[in-house]
Amino acid sequence: MSVIAEFTLSHPGLPMMDALEGTGVEFDVEHAAASDPDRPVLFLWATGGDFDRFEANCEDDDTVADLSVVEDTGDRRLYRVQVSAATDLALYPLDDRLEASRLGVTSGEEGLHVRMRFPDRESLSAFRPQLEAKGVDATLRRVYGENDPDFGGEHGLSPKQREALETAVEAGFFEVPRDATLSDVADELGVSTQAASERLRRGVSTFVRTNFD
Repeated sequence: MSVIAEFTLSHPGLPMMDALEGTGVEFDVEHAAASDPDRPVLFLWATGGDFDRFEANCEDDDTVADLSVVEDTGDRRLYRVQVSAATDLALYPLDDRLEASRLGVTSGEEGLHVRMRFPDRESLSAFRPQLEAKGVDATLRRVYGENDPDFGGEHGLSPKQREALETAVEAGFFEVPRDATLSDVADELGVSTQAASERLRRGVSTFVRTNFD
């Protein structure tokens, strides 16, 4: 039976870690294409912080072969990032070997927060030691089945999605009539209305897929 695991990965050689340093930028990987597992192409939404500084840092980051802006909404940017073959920490080949799939990747102060599906616990057990063999600090946060009733009510949600949904519920955003606007929820989260809307949309979608598919 497949299992889902959440990790925090930390190592200065992980893609874009140097570029993010000191910028205040956080990203959420929307899509990854890995026709060449050693040089995946990432499409990621960046929010907060200094985008221009992040882009300048990418020019000096050996893990980034190419970066381009796909969309700029003002308070966030969608980037296309070609990971360099020079990095020793391309993790997609490991995913392929273990038949694991990534369900979500976000950046944070501690490193990369990764949510993955493994075909079985044997595959999961092999993942962490192989990361640590590369020098990556891999902290396992939780393990659960997709329909695990002991998952604590998070239902596969990322921390940001869960926070957004809880904030919206507590504020009365889902009441009829509404007791709070999207702007109210965004203010509570400390993000733009567009970022709050995206988190709520993805959170609701994830919740429904996890519980009703």
